[in-house]
Amino acid sequence: MTGKTTAYAERLSALLRERGMAPARAEELVAELTAYAAEAGSPLEEEFGPAGELADQLTRREGADAVDGPEDGPDTWVWTADALQEVELLARFGGQGWEAERLATEGWELFGTWGPFAYFKRPEAAVTGPAAQLSAPPPARPRRRVYSAPWILVTLAAAVAVAVATVLLAGSGAGLTDGASLAGALVGLTAGGLLGAWAWRKAARRHTG
Repeated sequence: MTGKTTAYAERLSALLRERGMAPARAEELVAELTAYAAEAGSPLEEEFGPAGELADQLTRREGADAVDGPEDGPDTWVWTADALQEVELLARFGGQGWEAERLATEGWELFGTWGPFAYFKRPEAAVTGPAAQLSAPPPARPRRRVYSAPWILVTLAAAVAVAVATVLLAGSGAGLTDGASLAGALVGLTAGGLLGAWAWRKAARRHTG
């Protein structure tokens, strides 16, 4: 590093520590920013602005505890749940005091809700900085307005097939009291349910993988 870069990095590290960031985390961030500026071929101050303003932004984003603060447990907890449990778990953990307090400081904005779900967005630049700039923006908005998971369509198709089979059996006079007809309907319903469950699990694995 040049003398000017070293001075900026040292000042930034000191400012981060003064604002309550843990020394190890401060050094880690400064190293990442220095490497980014070196790769871009720009001085640190030219790339990120005055050290004081950058320190303010970084400490707000990190939400760091004071250096000498109590260490009675983690202040951040990342967890994963499937769509069948997430609402109940969010309510339970929220009742225990776990809050998503850092969303605003990290640039997240609420842009929509659906039932118990809330959807947030933030600019990619909040994470990757200048690298988020699109070199080739799409020429127009996507054509599709509705996106459905394959397992939903499979399950609906299976349900419709069972309903049609039931109506046909009733119209033919066989009814569901006939043993063979009842067995056939149950087999179709079971097969459709299993196929839908398989498609759902496959889509879930692909999403989380």
